Amino acid sequence: MMTYTTTKYTAKDYSALRGLHAITDAQVEEHLKLYNGYVNRTNSLFERLAGMVNEGQSADAAYQELKRRTGWEFNGMRLHEYYFDNLKPGGTGDLTDSTKFGDAIAKQFGSVEKWKEDLMGVAKAPGIGWAITYQDPDNGQLFNQWVTEHEQGHPAGCKPILVLDLFEHAFSVYLTPTQRGKYLEDFFANVDWDTISGRI
Repeated sequence: MMTYTTTKYTAKDYSALRGLHAITDAQVEEHLKLYNGYVNRTNSLFERLAGMVNEGQSADAAYQELKRRTGWEFNGMRLHEYYFDNLKPGGTGDLTDSTKFGDAIAKQFGSVEKWKEDLMGVAKAPGIGWAITYQDPDNGQLFNQWVTEHEQGHPAGCKPILVLDLFEHAFSVYLTPTQRGKYLEDFFANVDWDTISGRI
């Protein structure tokens, strides 16, 4: 009889993120601990769920609740990877209309500045979550979206292009929760625009 097996996820090495502009190494260390927790819990859930399937327990209420939990853990892992992959100490230059991403958003929004203004409107909304620039692969449209609690609010089938973590754990070690605006400035000072353009 065939058995259901899973593939284990390995946490990515983000040691290169030391030395970010303003975002302290201590902040990065705490954030990476959180990320590693998501990776470990995702692996544990997939393994446990596979075992339950193999034991004929897929109709069990406990199985169903674990399936619901999987969206939180998996997206917590994956969104943090997008977020950390966005970043590089000192960034990679300024965002201009001449970059691949800059050109695309200038065509969509009218200018790079209008896109950023729109994204900041999303990012400064009260609450915790994510501000994400998505691209719809069907027509290439770019748009900024708020996502709540990892698994809620993702537009189906769209690709994350720029991912901004707005949970307080992203900046609470070096800033207070009321200093989100400063964190947003620090984030943009470290964006790897080459990686962003590569996602288009």
